[in-house]
Amino acid sequence: MQEPLLSELCKICHINPPKYRCPRCSTQTCSLPCTKRHKLWAQCNGVRDPALYKKKADLATPGGIDHDYNFLTSLERKLGKADRETEERGIVLQAEANGGYKNQRNGPMKGEVNVQKALERMGVVVDRAPKGMTRSKENLTHWHKKHRCVVWSVEWIHDDGSKELGTCLETLPLSEAYARHLQEKQPASKKRKLASGPYSEPKPNAAPANTGDVQSPPEASKEHVTSSDPPRITPQSSPPAEDLAQAAVPPSPVPLASTGHAASSTTSHFYLLRPHTPSASRVLIPLLPTSTLSTSLNHRVILEFPTIYILPYLPDALPEGFMLEEQFLGYSEKENRELEALLKEVVMPGDSPREDDSMRDQAVRGEEKLNDRKILDVLRQDLDGLQEQS
Repeated sequence: MQEPLLSELCKICHINPPKYRCPRCSTQTCSLPCTKRHKLWAQCNGVRDPALYKKKADLATPGGIDHDYNFLTSLERKLGKADRETEERGIVLQAEANGGYKNQRNGPMKGEVNVQKALERMGVVVDRAPKGMTRSKENLTHWHKKHRCVVWSVEWIHDDGSKELGTCLETLPLSEAYARHLQEKQPASKKRKLASGPYSEPKPNAAPANTGDVQSPPEASKEHVTSSDPPRITPQSSPPAEDLAQAAVPPSPVPLASTGHAASSTTSHFYLLRPHTPSASRVLIPLLPTSTLSTSLNHRVILEFPTIYILPYLPDALPEGFMLEEQFLGYSEKENRELEALLKEVVMPGDSPREDDSMRDQAVRGEEKLNDRKILDVLRQDLDGLQEQS
């Protein structure tokens, strides 16, 4: 008779064939003493590990489903047992005694009051996304102590559809805020080159021959000061297309054309996305590049934080898939008028009758009176005939 291989015998005594398998480490044993000896030697508790990795093919099996179900029911059983024990012993949890959990915030977070006051001052309506959603997690809008203003999270969307998230002070013009955002996206080595390029000192051989003092004309400085003042934009009306065509992105220390985006040239135009629109096209609100973010968001509705499109198209030449706010409001007003006209023609139960209905009722009543007279005349003729026969 051929003797069994050593691998086919019990892993502890190596005498008898195995009968049992450890649920945790899959060690095969032949009896209870060998099982206890295995737990002692290997420091194994014999409990199945619910977090053990399994192949995808093993999950879609009856055994895999039973494993998950048993794990969930064991958790529910343990929680119920713990609740019953606390009730029987009369134990009061410290969190419940103090009126809440240790890390639970009952009041507003730090700086949230200042942000809310700033939103009320600007008239901005912020629609909050549900907690845990991506839009809510990406919102990093906060209050800046040093500048005493709101630091907005801004979603920049380019002409190619790429999206970038950044932060922007409410007091900065849109063109400068976008230039700073592009500079922050550059690598550290390129930042140093871009920062040193426009402000590098002229070389000695490139200096002019005349070494006399050269003074800049005061008119240029005045123009530079006056051009930095952002114009006021009324929240109800968007800036005209002529002003947007003339107002290009002003020169900045960062060369915008070197960022790789086609929409970052001097012909870029800024548009604010209007949320919650039933239109299939994106409804955009034209913005002046020199206007600040607080002015652009005045009396506007945003979803968590503003979404700004940077497009190389004028408001009158937007491509398919985009629509101006004025066009959207015009279409909405036209649809509302058509709906009101249809509702006027429909008579709901309980409504007062109209003139046409009253005239129709009068005609029907007149016809009923005529029919009654005809019936009376016929009855009289029959009675007269009966009297003559009698």
